[in-house]
Amino acid sequence: MPPCPSTDDLDDQAIDWLTRLHSGDATARERLAYAQWQHLSPAHQAAAQEAEALWADIGLTPTAHTHVDTPRSRRKAARWASGLAAGLVLAIFGYSAVEGVPGWFDTHHTGVGQRQQWVLSDGSRVTLNSASAITVDFNEHRRTLSLRKGEALIEVAEDPSRPFIVEAGADRVQAKSATFSVRRDPDQTRVLVATGAAQVEHQAQTLELRSNQLAVYRAGQTLAERDQVDAHALTAWHRGKLIFNRKPLQEVLAELERYQYGRIIVPDAGLGALQISGVFDLNDPHNLLHTLEQRYGLNITYLPFVAWVR
Repeated sequence: MPPCPSTDDLDDQAIDWLTRLHSGDATARERLAYAQWQHLSPAHQAAAQEAEALWADIGLTPTAHTHVDTPRSRRKAARWASGLAAGLVLAIFGYSAVEGVPGWFDTHHTGVGQRQQWVLSDGSRVTLNSASAITVDFNEHRRTLSLRKGEALIEVAEDPSRPFIVEAGADRVQAKSATFSVRRDPDQTRVLVATGAAQVEHQAQTLELRSNQLAVYRAGQTLAERDQVDAHALTAWHRGKLIFNRKPLQEVLAELERYQYGRIIVPDAGLGALQISGVFDLNDPHNLLHTLEQRYGLNITYLPFVAWVR
């Protein structure tokens, strides 16, 4: 009878299996073989379960979600991270290849970490944040800009005969002479008015926003959360800065993720609540995490496309 593999060997085998199965090239035969491998012994099954749990923590953390950090997972994480990161790199490259390619009908777009401004045919200015895309459709009756993804800051040139409309999914923002931003996240739409006024149409309801007002429409909610804010600080990204005033570390890291490839993971929920204040330079995105590390004494482990913050 062959000797039973050690726990470390089983862990490595589980990592190899997940890396292959998440590569995008796995066959049905390989998936069946993995299922059979899991049931060779209780030890095989335990190794598979732990590998899958840690993989989920990495792969499902687009906005720096936290996961339960048990002593066992801490011991495993350092040794497993390299193997799982290799598979994650494949997943990220596959995802980025799709996200990084502009749609056929996009008029303007930016890549991850890029910001760019354009002057439209009517004299309005639009600045796109990282990984954003828009289409522009102007005619003699109206000016329409569709935000396909990301965030746009619009400085509307006044034209009494043609309203300026920004479409973000099913939501519409209309203004005549204003400076405002619209941001599409997976679970919400945010509209911020810096100067002037704008009307937001959401599910047959209209909300008027004025200077320094922010409306957030969350998934599944019909009414917006409207707040008085500092629009100058919230639109600092178009000047190459991110400004935070006593924001939780987890929220800060979620913003930093928008400007670079990869994932930022905070295993400790308590650490994720740490209050952060400061100004960060978007013109040097590779040093964003290093700045946090130096200012707040964080311990950050850097792997390809993964950063563990402790």
